Amino acid sequence: MVVPDKVQHFTSTQPPIVSEAGAIELISGPERDLLCVLSYVYLACGQSAKSLALLRLVAHEQSQDIGLLRILAYALISERRGDEALSVLDRLDKLDDEPSSCPPLMLMRSHALRHAGRMTEAQAVFKRYVLLRGSTAAIKQ
Repeated sequence: MVVPDKVQHFTSTQPPIVSEAGAIELISGPERDLLCVLSYVYLACGQSAKSLALLRLVAHEQSQDIGLLRILAYALISERRGDEALSVLDRLDKLDDEPSSCPPLMLMRSHALRHAGRMTEAQAVFKRYVLLRGSTAAIKQ
């Protein structure tokens, strides 16, 4: 029975998850997936601040997850946090070697540079993006 004036504390009955490196993971796979989906929905609804809060919970432990880092970079750009987005994009450049990722990451980088106040660099990156996009469009035809 629940007593209205009493604080109830719940503890998990499951043992903590330990990664291969020996670190204790605070967020399990299904919890991580749920947080990512919720953050994606918040982004789609224009609530990037709420999305960013959820993503930061997950990104702390999942710093090598390319999909998570992409969403995080987009949320940071949406919140006009250019410098933080640039550091996430730098991590993505090191982790994501897929050729198809280059144009979208380049476009995000130009937006992040613009929000960081680095307009000359932002324009140069955007021009490279347009050239790259034009060359890949010609190849597809």
